[in-house]
Amino acid sequence: MPRMSLDMVVLRLREERLELLLETRDRPPFAHCWQLPALRIDETRDRDLDAARHRLLAQWGLAQCYSEQVCTLGNLERDPRGWSTTLVYLCLAEPEAGAVRGCWHPLDDLPDLQLAFDHPQLIAMGLERLRIKSRYSTLPLHLLGAEFTLSEVQRAFEIILQTPMNTAAFRKRIHRADILTDTGRKRTGKQRPAILYRLENPCCVMFDQVMNGAEA
Repeated sequence: MPRMSLDMVVLRLREERLELLLETRDRPPFAHCWQLPALRIDETRDRDLDAARHRLLAQWGLAQCYSEQVCTLGNLERDPRGWSTTLVYLCLAEPEAGAVRGCWHPLDDLPDLQLAFDHPQLIAMGLERLRIKSRYSTLPLHLLGAEFTLSEVQRAFEIILQTPMNTAAFRKRIHRADILTDTGRKRTGKQRPAILYRLENPCCVMFDQVMNGAEA
């Protein structure tokens, strides 16, 4: 029977850099290479794709993280054992999120890692989804903690989109989306106190316009 699996591109934003969750594969093929969190669909346990997705996230201690399906990919070449199909998901974790398996790798380190199967392609697909969708939605907010400042929100978008934002225009757009709630608390430090917000809507909300870098 063709193999049917889920592969998860799990990202977090920590210390102003995107990190990817990987684990070492302990068996052939591609033994000792790095691989994405994955799960083979079990028809006796997984009543549907959502059940399989939740089972995979629970196994990695990521049950509370945001996730969405990116694409379905299947062919004879991706697995040397024969035809296989995978459903690729993007998962966004908070900065302090841990994992019960694997370890986090800065994206800049990926060229030096030996990755299993077609996982470089799957990672590229997940990153492309994040970057494209960040131009017209609130998706990057799921990479922040439970509470955050507007400056931290803007910086998350800038890191993902790799371009500076006009602060006034950016904040106007975020407020128009109406997805943040003032917690009544402030973050203090070297800078002046900044209001702490939390995400009101757990879903991904679309903006009324596409962001265009510094003009956003």
